[in-house]
Amino acid sequence: MLRTLPGTLALLLGLCLSAAPAAAQGPAADSLPLSLRAALDLGLQRNPQVLTAGYSRSAAGAGLWDAYGNFLPRVSLSGQVQRLDQGAFVLFGREFESPQSYNTGYQWDITHSLLDSGRDLFRLRNARANVDRTIAGYDLQTLSTATEIETQYLEARRREALVEQARLEVERRQRQLELAEGRYNVGSVTKSDVLLARLELNRAEVSVLQAQQQQEEARLGLRRLLGGALPEGPVDLTTSFEVFPPPFDVELLIERALRDHPGLRESRAQQEADAAQLWIARSSYLPSLQLQYSLQRTAADTIDFVFSDFAEQSFVGVALNWQVFGGFERYNQTSQANAALQSARAEEASRSLQIEQDVRTAHSRLLTAYATHQAARLAVELAAEDLRLGEARYRTGTGSFVDLVDARTRAAQADTDLITATYEFYLALVQLELATGLNLFPDEVNQP
Repeated sequence: MLRTLPGTLALLLGLCLSAAPAAAQGPAADSLPLSLRAALDLGLQRNPQVLTAGYSRSAAGAGLWDAYGNFLPRVSLSGQVQRLDQGAFVLFGREFESPQSYNTGYQWDITHSLLDSGRDLFRLRNARANVDRTIAGYDLQTLSTATEIETQYLEARRREALVEQARLEVERRQRQLELAEGRYNVGSVTKSDVLLARLELNRAEVSVLQAQQQQEEARLGLRRLLGGALPEGPVDLTTSFEVFPPPFDVELLIERALRDHPGLRESRAQQEADAAQLWIARSSYLPSLQLQYSLQRTAADTIDFVFSDFAEQSFVGVALNWQVFGGFERYNQTSQANAALQSARAEEASRSLQIEQDVRTAHSRLLTAYATHQAARLAVELAAEDLRLGEARYRTGTGSFVDLVDARTRAAQADTDLITATYEFYLALVQLELATGLNLFPDEVNQP
């Protein structure tokens, strides 16, 4: 059973890799190259959530035009044309004929608010704040989506590296099996060494299949974030990630985040809009002044109509309106608007504290991730040296195969930990970007 199982898994592994036989040497010729920069550009154009926020941003300007329109007069035009056919009617027993007649008229109405208690000015202020809030909301959605794309790209890249690591481990376990079989053939070791070597090879082949499955799931997640823009075929993720000492000053990051973070800009814009709403509510205690002009022209029995037949009537009026007492509705509106303003100020303060906490936490995790990566590099060197000594001891008969397998396992785990530490460093950097609202990736990573 142990002889046939590795061969069966090897055949299955070969079938799964037949679509990309040169994957270990390089990307397939027909694969689509995709850098991190290209993925971000594509995702910000096609992601449904970004598109939804973009539609809201495009429509926000209409509210500003509406506010400007309050300063202009309202103009309306109405008209009518009536025709009464010839007929007859009876009065006191006698029948009278009714001739055919026409009735034509039109009316212009112009109304201009000369003084609307200052509400028009505050409506304009409110509309501008709403535009700023919508733009900040779009920027916040863009930041959130960009960090999700970066996270998923890093995950796909990590899974890709783990697949390559798993394939290398299969080759190493194969050489380890050949070493055990060679020593068994000359009678230096027992058959248990060969069986254990085959079992380790079997496990390595299964690890390749599991790594490939996880790689495919990561790429499907990336495709979803890019709005389904990626084709079904193979994709070559071209951006490489090298760990570097973090050069960031946490206090400077906090200062820039508190100034420019889109979440805070959204809160400040909401606060400005609520302040305008409060003044609109307060202005309801003041009078309003309106100017109205109306021109009405009518003509009747216009069978042989000419424009001079119109009877003209015009009206000009100025109206002052002041609600002295209207119950407590205005008091309620003012109180609600003031509560909304105070809530907006509290929300801004809460967001500021949260952003400061997030920046400090993310920066600390980035430093920890860098230290972890440095330790992982040393662990790889140590595990490689232990493996070299273990192989030498086994070849000379001074070490057991179990010790060699343990050394091989520790070396494989150290390589995997180094890959994980590399991408965990960049995932921590992504979280720092999300906390600050800044692009912190090095220039070589941002290359298209």
